[in-house]
Amino acid sequence: MLRDRVPVRSAPEIRSAYAAYKPTLRIDFDKACGYCDTPDSFLGGKSVYHVEHFAPHSKFPLLKIAYSNLIYACPFCNRSKSNTWIGSDASISHNDIEGFVDPCSVEYEIHLDRSADGRFLPRTPVGAYMIKHLKLNLIRHQFVWQSKKIRELRDNLRAVKSGLSAKDSSYLQLLEAIDELTILYDKFRDQIVDA
Repeated sequence: MLRDRVPVRSAPEIRSAYAAYKPTLRIDFDKACGYCDTPDSFLGGKSVYHVEHFAPHSKFPLLKIAYSNLIYACPFCNRSKSNTWIGSDASISHNDIEGFVDPCSVEYEIHLDRSADGRFLPRTPVGAYMIKHLKLNLIRHQFVWQSKKIRELRDNLRAVKSGLSAKDSSYLQLLEAIDELTILYDKFRDQIVDA
């Protein structure tokens, strides 16, 4: 699964400055970067995150405060994308080979996927373009993804553990969950050591 959920933009009151939309964007994007899905808590919180313009406002000034053009983004994705755009039409974000897909679009999932260890994988040439230009191939994305998965496993483990007695056959499930958790950790640790 690429992301926990597809972000959905709400319809806030119109504001005179795009930065004023940041609290609403943060909620709409579930406190995570629209592009790489890194929770803002991993990078220092909401003060570190940016309001990114999908269609760059330097090229399309009329979209500067259009909420439908704004994305809650980590500083890495925002700076990597910068004002990159394939053409002169704000409504055409890619040409099936190059360009970007709005993270609020279900089309985002068509172009990108995740491997079992959390690497971003291209499903299409546009996906490969986004991985390259947003630097989604950096190991930090795997680290964040694996950290989230480890937390999910830990939560499952705690739920199973709370209902166990020493003689319960579910005890085996607990041991298997612990084993899976340590295997994931070992794989990630080995990648860091070998890098």
